Amino acid sequence: MIARYSRRRARRPPPDKAADPGAVTAEFATVLPAVVALALLLLALSRTVMVSIGCQDAASAAARTVVAAGDAADPASAAHAVGGGDITVQVSRDGDRVTVTTHCPVIPDPLGVLPTRVEGRAVGVIA
Repeated sequence: MIARYSRRRARRPPPDKAADPGAVTAEFATVLPAVVALALLLLALSRTVMVSIGCQDAASAAARTVVAAGDAADPASAAHAVGGGDITVQVSRDGDRVTVTTHCPVIPDPLGVLPTRVEGRAVGVIA
């Protein structure tokens, strides 16, 4: 009798599949906000990278304009043509070198983690 009792006790009952019907919904509800926040952060980061690349391209175009045209150049118009109208352009000359620095605004992300302005810098040598 003892052996029979221990065998029965060792057996597990079959799992009841309907015992926890809302477990998947609860797990999904806890994971979904994290996934959405990560997606928004990635979108904001990609926008910041795109603006940074455009700002660097605008600085390069402005530096090329100064190197090619010399004193008659208008680096600000070259930078605005490449990067848009909200770019701030600074040109500094040091002997035969010209440095163009551009500052471009970025749409702020909802969390305020990413920068609101990015900078592009290009150096050209006037021959």
